[in-house]
Amino acid sequence: MTLGEKITDLRKKRGLSQEDLAITLGVSRQAVSKWELGDATPDTDKIIALADYFDVTTDWLLRDIAPKQNTSGGTDAHMSPAQARAGAPLLLCMTLGGSACGLFLLFYGRFVSASTIPSVIGVILQICAIALAMGFGLYLKSSMDTQQGLDFIRAFWRVEIWMVALLPTRVLYFSFTPLLNLIPETTLSRLWTSLPQPLWAFGRVLLFAGIPVVLYLAVCLFVTLVLCRRPSKKG
Repeated sequence: MTLGEKITDLRKKRGLSQEDLAITLGVSRQAVSKWELGDATPDTDKIIALADYFDVTTDWLLRDIAPKQNTSGGTDAHMSPAQARAGAPLLLCMTLGGSACGLFLLFYGRFVSASTIPSVIGVILQICAIALAMGFGLYLKSSMDTQQGLDFIRAFWRVEIWMVALLPTRVLYFSFTPLLNLIPETTLSRLWTSLPQPLWAFGRVLLFAGIPVVLYLAVCLFVTLVLCRRPSKKG
């Protein structure tokens, strides 16, 4: 078996495409293709990287010596890109669901429960959900598929930002209301009387709650539509 055939066999057993392996090794897909066809030979540092990544020896890659065996009887600890892609939607739903449950417990503990325990559990759930989602996305990005990892992180934050931003908005609202109360009552009266009577109540709500809500929508829409937008391919 030639070196190229060994690389092909190891890559397919791990469920990798040539592009996946190229990203992992920091080379072009064309370089991997040439290795597998026997048109080129990897540099020494790439041979070592291949041996480490596929858990084989450099001697086996170069001289057909038997590969290192897993004496523990366990399975390969690496997660293949195929497995990661298959599990990504489920993990995305789990992390977003956990964050939503955390948000519910947070507000339940604040407004309904007499204890702060639900709020503490809610905060922990949200932190764990964010940490798990970001960790998985960064793992994909750094070791398997850069685009897949970035897409996972973007998909998570498109929804998560609408939940995470609620608490700062609530804090901002209660911080902003006392400042508005400093406005003289005569000034408010002139404002209300200058409006048509059916709009008085709406105007007061808009004045006291409008700014935090507008900021909430602006931040969430900016993250969703700008920061989490997938860049278009040029050319």
